[in-house]
Amino acid sequence: MKRRARLALPWAALGAALAALPGAVWADEFDTVNVNLGSTFVYDSNLFRLPAGSDPNVVLRAPSASDMLNVNSLGVALSKPYSLQRFELSANFVDYRYKNFSFLNFSSFNYNAALRWSLTPRLRGNLTSTRSETLNTFADFRNFFNRNVRTESSNRMDAEYELDGVWRLTGGATQYDVKNEQFFLAQQNFRSNAFDGGLKYAFPSGSFATAVVRTTEGKFTQLAAPVATALADNKFEQRDFETRVFWALSGKSSIDARAAYIDRKHPTFSQRDFSGLTGSFSVTWGMTGKSRLVGSASRDISSFVQPSSSYVRLDRLSVGPVWEVSPKVVARARFDTSTRSFLGAVAANAGNDRVDKLQTLYVGADWQPFRWVTMSVSLQNDKRTSSLAGFDFNSTMATVSAQLTF
Repeated sequence: MKRRARLALPWAALGAALAALPGAVWADEFDTVNVNLGSTFVYDSNLFRLPAGSDPNVVLRAPSASDMLNVNSLGVALSKPYSLQRFELSANFVDYRYKNFSFLNFSSFNYNAALRWSLTPRLRGNLTSTRSETLNTFADFRNFFNRNVRTESSNRMDAEYELDGVWRLTGGATQYDVKNEQFFLAQQNFRSNAFDGGLKYAFPSGSFATAVVRTTEGKFTQLAAPVATALADNKFEQRDFETRVFWALSGKSSIDARAAYIDRKHPTFSQRDFSGLTGSFSVTWGMTGKSRLVGSASRDISSFVQPSSSYVRLDRLSVGPVWEVSPKVVARARFDTSTRSFLGAVAANAGNDRVDKLQTLYVGADWQPFRWVTMSVSLQNDKRTSSLAGFDFNSTMATVSAQLTF
């Protein structure tokens, strides 16, 4: 009974807030400051992404691998112009509570802050800072008895200078930091500093084309020195060469294409070096005034350090419609299929040439009965098959959420 009362408490708080606040305080799109109060319930049929046939009593010492997650959040959003400048802030406190596996409970503080500056009509840029905390998925992190919260933060400054009406010079610097609560060699803690510069061609319609060169130096912060037994380096350098074209078509249609070449080097163990082409292509097609179809294809490569791999290549296809049922209701669906190949092995073992295939089916809807309240429901199924035994899984998540903005 006490547990049921705790689960009902966020909804009671939402109702009390709704009843107590006068209509004049509800959010307006032109408000300088908005406050957000939200509550979400998620049922996950396979929280630990166990393969079929696993006995939760043996693996988890629990009768079931399913759980109910309650997420409550309180946030503030601010947008304020000062002459040619604009300051933006979005910050929220989020509390995660699991019904069965309470050792996973945690609270996070996340934010996005930005100063959109302009010294002259031709010279402008951004100063941004972000921070987010999330639980590492058990799809890769397989220590089932330890919580592993991942904290990511970044600080960036960039500038754009108009050479004439269409040509612009761009440049920027980014500091990025990742920390895991538990040591995870495959995707360990690191800090990096990146510098980029490029050229941009901007069309009056909003379409643009860019070419950027980026150099990055990084350090794996949990390793004081390279580890010879694992051929794990404690530093890396990376060069990216990237082009992007965004084409705004008529109505709600657009095309966004990106192509890049990535080259990563390690100073001690060259066996961990990798390089390759990455990119993405997405199309948004406004089929009617109230519906659109979104499709995309992408390839990415990223570090994944273990004896059987140095990096992974992810190929992904996605397609799904969005339908504005009414001015207050939006429905959407999406089908994703992806193949993740584990490459760059440094030792022979059972994990060599591992390939994972994941299929995701998602359906959901948002209902905004008033401008200050949004309610959402969704259902998602993930099914993964793997060439490596023990990494298949099938999971279903059902989500119900509500948010008040005032």
